Amino acid sequence: MKINKLRLQFLLVGALCFMHATHVTAQKDCGEINTIQPSIMVLPRTMQGEDLRTIMDDQPEVRIAISRLKQAFDDRGYTTMDFETTLKSRMIDEVVTKESKTEFKNRIFRNIPSDIVVEIDVIITPVGEDHRASLVLEANVTDNGFSMASVPIVGNAWNVKDKILLISAALKMENDNNELLIDEFLRKMNEKWAEIREKGKSVKMEFSISEDTSLTMDDDVTSQKEKLKYVIEDWLEETALGNYYVITFVTETKLMVEDYRYPVRDPKNCTNMTARKIERKLDRFFDKIDQAVKFDNSRGTLYINIL
Repeated sequence: MKINKLRLQFLLVGALCFMHATHVTAQKDCGEINTIQPSIMVLPRTMQGEDLRTIMDDQPEVRIAISRLKQAFDDRGYTTMDFETTLKSRMIDEVVTKESKTEFKNRIFRNIPSDIVVEIDVIITPVGEDHRASLVLEANVTDNGFSMASVPIVGNAWNVKDKILLISAALKMENDNNELLIDEFLRKMNEKWAEIREKGKSVKMEFSISEDTSLTMDDDVTSQKEKLKYVIEDWLEETALGNYYVITFVTETKLMVEDYRYPVRDPKNCTNMTARKIERKLDRFFDKIDQAVKFDNSRGTLYINIL
């Protein structure tokens, strides 16, 4: 009996050690995920009046540049995601035919799975009998469009018309420190990404009370026995990364949050945190206080209509 009892104690201790080690490993893995390079999607930069739905077909040089730039990121160990796949999946949806160019672009950005989007502008210009490729690279946080890095690349003039050769030559251009301009771009992007990992991503919020209700921000929430505006502010304080949030103004029908910070990764499972996940948290919060709401998520801003 004593031997069996002793064996049982060893088994219990071993199980506890295994559970602790598993927990520590999970925490470590989450930390490692938090510090790896961000995922990137390269897509064309659109000017006013241009449409993502047609630019890839109308401007083949853009398709070439996206392919070359994506390959350059792949070669440097980044995780890249294919823009054309995302575009085609959105085009299948019949709703897009009724959307404006701006609405469609917002819809694309809401469905991009990468941490960062790199927008590229491509200009092929004649220089006498030669031709030159100029590229403008701009990195933005996918969730809110926050600018991370921007680098113009002006290629040398060559006596060729082949756009693939001109774009490939431009991507080999160096700065005054003999650093490839694409590497300068990635260095600046990584520096900003490190800052975002530390300080968190940012989203704006606009809480508005519907015109169809007599409710105001000064009315008490029955289950909380506090004014609605204070209940919302308490939620912001409890959930914001580092308790950081900025309320710009409050009226009887509106509460505006200029800056709400949240982590790059979900601390529970290490997956990407996005504005859509913050929307889900808000939805659960309003369910808890028995208040109906409706959401709209425009890039960088959550609109919460309190019904």
